[in-house]
Amino acid sequence: MDMNRVLISVVILSVLTGCGGGGGGLSAEDQAAQAAAAAQTVASAKEIISTTVPKVTKSASDAKTASAAVAALATPVEQQATSYQESNVVAALNTLKGYVTQAAESAAQAEAQQALVTKLQADTQASQDLALLQKAAQQAQQAATLAEQARLAAEQALQDAQTAVTNLTAAMKVADAAKRYTKLDAGGNTLPASAPSWACVKDNTTGLIWEMKTDDPKNPGPRDKSWRYKHMHNSGGYAITTDLYGKTLCNGIFSCDPYSYIDMMNQQVGLCGKNNWRLPKMVELGSIAQINADERPPHIERSIFKDLPDAKAAYCSENMITDVTQCGYNPIPNPVPRNPDGRIECNYQGVDFGNEFLPNLPHDRPHLELSIAVALRHYGEVADGKDYAYGAANWLCSTRLVTQ
Repeated sequence: MDMNRVLISVVILSVLTGCGGGGGGLSAEDQAAQAAAAAQTVASAKEIISTTVPKVTKSASDAKTASAAVAALATPVEQQATSYQESNVVAALNTLKGYVTQAAESAAQAEAQQALVTKLQADTQASQDLALLQKAAQQAQQAATLAEQARLAAEQALQDAQTAVTNLTAAMKVADAAKRYTKLDAGGNTLPASAPSWACVKDNTTGLIWEMKTDDPKNPGPRDKSWRYKHMHNSGGYAITTDLYGKTLCNGIFSCDPYSYIDMMNQQVGLCGKNNWRLPKMVELGSIAQINADERPPHIERSIFKDLPDAKAAYCSENMITDVTQCGYNPIPNPVPRNPDGRIECNYQGVDFGNEFLPNLPHDRPHLELSIAVALRHYGEVADGKDYAYGAANWLCSTRLVTQ
C-alpha cells in the first residue's frame, strides 16, 4: 500500500462527488459508490500509516544498535588515547569521535521519525477526515524514508569507526614505539619518529643501539636482511660463502661468519658513527622481544623492526658458555676447544622472533628469549634430518648487531 493508491481513491471520490453538483442529485447507487470510495481512501491511508510504523521502528532500533556499537567500540580506545599529545594520535582520535557523533545523531534522527509515526497513528486512528489522513500518510512515508537513511548513516558510521579504531590503535603504537625507540640515520643522528627509513634504532630503555638491515632483492648489499652466517669463528676450515646447496650466504666479506661481518662493520662501515658493533647476548635479543596485541609472531615491535628475514631464521647470539658440562659433549673432548677468552665453541643458540612462544616457558620480560630460543645447528638450512658431517652445516643464522 502506498500513496498512489490513496491518490487514486481521492480522484475517484472527487469524480463521484462532482457528479450531480455536490451530491444533492446523486442517485442512491452513486451515493453508495461515493461512500465506498471514501471508506477505501480512509482505509488506504490508515494502512499506509499502520504498515509504516513497524518499518520506522525497525530502522530506529537498528540505528540505535549501531550507535551503541560505535560507542562501545570507541570508548576504551578514546580513554586510552586522551593521554597522547602526538599530532597523529590527536588527529586519529578526532576522526573516531566524529564517527561516534555521526552515529549518535543518526540514531536520534531515526528515533525522532519513530516518535512522529507513532503520534500520526494515534492521531488518525479514529479519524475519518480525508485531508488529515492523506497528509498523515504522506508524512508517514517521508518518515520511513528519513528513518531508513538515518539507519544507513549509523551503520556506515559503525564501519568507519572500526577502521578509525584500527588507525588510532596503530597511531598509538607508533607513538609508543617512538617513546621507546629512537630512529638514527647512518651518521648516528636522531631522526623524527615519522622518518620513513632509518639505519639504526636506539632502545631508550636499555641504551642499546641496534643495527637495521637493508632490503633490496635486486641488488642486496652487505647488510641485507636475507643473508645468513655460519656461527663459528673463521678458523679450522669454517670459512664459507655458500650453503650445502650452493646458495650464496652473504656478500661483501670473504667468509660468511658473523665475526668477519663484525670486522667489516667496525673497520669499513662505521654504521651510525659506531665502530664497536658486536653480537648481542641472548638476554639482549630478549630485551627487544615483546608480545603484541594479536599474540602472534613476529614477537617484536613491528613498526620499528620491519627488516626481519622473509624466510625462517634465527638471530645469532654471542656464545657465553665457559663450562664444558653445558655443551652436551659425550664423551667430553680432550682438550676442550676453547676461544682465547675461555669460551667454548659449542651449543650456539639464537632467537627467532617468528617462532610461536613455547609452552611452559617464560612469556614475559626479562626472559622472553627463552621461549623463542633455537639451537642454531642446521637451523634455516637443513630440515630433512639427513646426517651431515660435523661442521658441514653448523649454526647458520642471521645477524643483528648491537652497540652502545
